[in-house]
Amino acid sequence: MVNFMALAPKNPIQPTNRTFHSVDLAICSPFLLPFLSLTVDNDLYNSDHFPLIITDNRRNPANSYRPPKYILNAANWQKFTSLANINSDTIKSSSIEQALSYIVNTIIEAADSSIPKTSGKRKKQNKPWWNAECQQAYKIQRKAWGIFRRYPTTQNFISFKKSRAESRKIQRRIRRASWRKFISGITSTISSRQMWTKVKKASGVSNSNAISVLIHNGQTISSLKGIADSIASTLAYTCSSQNYPRQILNNKINAEKQKLNFNSRTNFSYNGSFSFLEFQSCLASVHDSSPGPDNITYSMIKHLTTESQNALLHFYNRIWQEQYFPTLWQQAIIIPLLKPGKDPKNPSNYRPIALTCCLCKLLERMINRRLVHYLEANKYLHPFQSGFRKGRSTIDNLLALETDIRLSFLQRKHLVAIFFDIEKAYDRTWRYGILKDLYDLGLRGNLPIFIKNFLQVRKFRVKVESEFSDFFIQEEGVPQAWGADRDSMLKIYRATVLSKLEYGCTIYGSARKSVLQKLDPVHHTALRLCSGAFRTSPVKSLYVECYEPALELKRQMLSLNYYFKIQSNSNHPFHDFKLRPFLLRLQNARKSLIPVFFTRVHDILSDFNLFYLHVTPHPKTNFPPWGIPVVQFLNPFKTFIKSDTADIVYQQIFIEHRQEYNDFIAIYTDGSKSADLVSFAVVFPNTTLSFKLHSSCSVFTAEIAAVLLALEQISDFLERKFIIYTDSQSVLESLKSFYIHSHHHPLVLNVLRLLNKLASRDFNILLCWVPSHVGIIGNEEADKAAKLASTQTNSTVPLTDFKKYTKALFYSKWQRQWDTETENKLRAVKPHVQPWPSLMNRKADTLLTRLRVGHTRYTHRHLLLGEQAPMCSQCNCSMSVQHILSECPNFNSQRLHFFRVNSVDLSLLLGKAPHVNLFAFLRSIGFYPHI
Repeated sequence: MVNFMALAPKNPIQPTNRTFHSVDLAICSPFLLPFLSLTVDNDLYNSDHFPLIITDNRRNPANSYRPPKYILNAANWQKFTSLANINSDTIKSSSIEQALSYIVNTIIEAADSSIPKTSGKRKKQNKPWWNAECQQAYKIQRKAWGIFRRYPTTQNFISFKKSRAESRKIQRRIRRASWRKFISGITSTISSRQMWTKVKKASGVSNSNAISVLIHNGQTISSLKGIADSIASTLAYTCSSQNYPRQILNNKINAEKQKLNFNSRTNFSYNGSFSFLEFQSCLASVHDSSPGPDNITYSMIKHLTTESQNALLHFYNRIWQEQYFPTLWQQAIIIPLLKPGKDPKNPSNYRPIALTCCLCKLLERMINRRLVHYLEANKYLHPFQSGFRKGRSTIDNLLALETDIRLSFLQRKHLVAIFFDIEKAYDRTWRYGILKDLYDLGLRGNLPIFIKNFLQVRKFRVKVESEFSDFFIQEEGVPQAWGADRDSMLKIYRATVLSKLEYGCTIYGSARKSVLQKLDPVHHTALRLCSGAFRTSPVKSLYVECYEPALELKRQMLSLNYYFKIQSNSNHPFHDFKLRPFLLRLQNARKSLIPVFFTRVHDILSDFNLFYLHVTPHPKTNFPPWGIPVVQFLNPFKTFIKSDTADIVYQQIFIEHRQEYNDFIAIYTDGSKSADLVSFAVVFPNTTLSFKLHSSCSVFTAEIAAVLLALEQISDFLERKFIIYTDSQSVLESLKSFYIHSHHHPLVLNVLRLLNKLASRDFNILLCWVPSHVGIIGNEEADKAAKLASTQTNSTVPLTDFKKYTKALFYSKWQRQWDTETENKLRAVKPHVQPWPSLMNRKADTLLTRLRVGHTRYTHRHLLLGEQAPMCSQCNCSMSVQHILSECPNFNSQRLHFFRVNSVDLSLLLGKAPHVNLFAFLRSIGFYPHI
């Protein structure tokens, strides 16, 4: 079969009449597709066809230059850390502008000495997987070739072939590892455009953002400086208030006559100095992005010493308290990117990507957390606002719309929906309006003044290749900011296609079955491509072989997860949703109408008998950023490796530890999880408490529940000094690193709240880790009590545990469905729905898949061609995989030779670990090329 790909242009021509042709497609091989781009000329040149211009990007002169940048992967961070010493005394004694200049110079000088830079020149075709090991192996190969060329002896020829084979082997290994790493970077949020960018990058071709010519005010501009200035002036005009309609402009002028005074003598908690924990929390949450005008990256900030980071924090607090915004941070570098499908010669068709200083963005993040906490804690955000809110998504708004539509259908009423798409929304945002909203919400002091200074003067300049435009003022608006194995192909499919099918399925899953079935062929085709299964393979076999359930099953599972996500958030607008009685009666009377989401979910809950299960509510408000709790724990065993340490040593260390803390009352906690029991226990000096949890709970939930129960009991004690011992390192680390993670276990939050409350009552509570099963008496008692727990506590199930539980329930349902497929050929080989490892060789894995499914080119192509099924001339029966592999007497001698038996079970040949001689046997009987 000849495989061709269609190459489509970025600017397709759509003629308004039929007086000429506009063929705007070209045909090329799949190998060439990533390297080529197609454009259509606007001039017919006295022809009836528009000329097609095909460009080979591997030889594009525009790609020959790239501005030098730091190679962070090759950085000597140890050297950088030692050189980048920021002196806090210099920060304190200098002005803010001088201090910033000192910080930037210190970091950049250290980076220049310890981090290499790119040369600025780009190779014609880069191999992203090529590394030093490949280079060394190739060097040895070239050396062996040179020796053989000069001295063509047999020995030298053998040495050359060995070195060449070794070089190829290394290249294959490195290429495969690089490919897998590349695949891991493809997530469900990737766009098709980003996907093709990654494909081209993997092929050694990078996209060129080079702008060759612009037409501005009727003039053709070709110089880089002229192009940069033209785009910059266009952006400046877009942000100008002169674009406002006259009436709005008059209202704007009148409104801005009222000056906003954010000064206040009241000490609001959100205006306090930033703590080092806030700094660390925000720094841990950032990922490397392109640097701004100061050329400093987040990685550089992360690799500063603790002393230097503290000095930087002091600098931030000076800016915060002195209410001054540095001049350098007012600047941005604009990278213009052409909007899809737009004319590249029009300067207004470029989307501005603003690069600002990472030092500034880190402080912005710290301030934004305080602002968001203030808005959420005071409930200033509308319940139906989902954008930029943790735990919310656009699905919430789609659910609201779908629910209103369903209820309108139910009541036979009209429904009007209005959708706004605001052009240039970020570019023309009214800054005074933002500040007025902050003022009306009661914000005073450092926080709103920083935002005011941040928005007050914004300058930018456009960068085109190596040239910069002049500085322009932003008057309004705000800154924006090779062949694969089955596993890799399935990962790509799940990230790029299946994620799109799943998005919103909780809403569109209410459509009629006949409509939803139109999506199934997409799913089935992808699974066939990923697994290499023959075209006639049953879809249920595809599901099991690829370990990817049917779309209908996934829609039900995702709907249930979304329902319980709503139930875990008491602030969600649909948390307490219930149909009014008359609507419920109306819905029951009109069975032909599709019910609302919650009625559909109730049917699923009924199928799995989950009405009794309640999800743990997430605390309504989090800790304020300026009040993040600090939790430290003791670990007297940290220098000992458990596998190398005898139990008696641990026991002796613990005895010494207890002697040091003998004035603290010891409490031991433990959690346990087995096949049918999840439980926890707390051992006090005079009593032991133990409880069972729901079987869906994780062992982490059991461990943290034990710590929580210990704290709840401590609150009733008269004593004030306690030490809680647990063998769960993960629980202690979660409490300690609470400020780093954005998604928290609800019981972790409850433990931290109770610790803070007890501390305010003068309790002195310590946490300590102890190794399990080493003979520490209290820990052993807690472990035994947890395993013998019989009392069921009225506890709820955390959302994270519930998702795992529902997945297990739906996969059990899938298994039950698979058990009924008694005639399915794959079921005889793979009776249990579970993932099996794929073979490294793509062709061998494809053949194995077809043998397992029982559909091969030889045995089932007649279904596609309308022919008679192939018959075995010896046995006078239909040819099948089972007949060929284990039954036909024609191949008894080959079976005896390769398998040591005349008849062999298919599960032994094609199971999880296929027989080592399987493919040798297939070649010997001539069946291999016909699979």
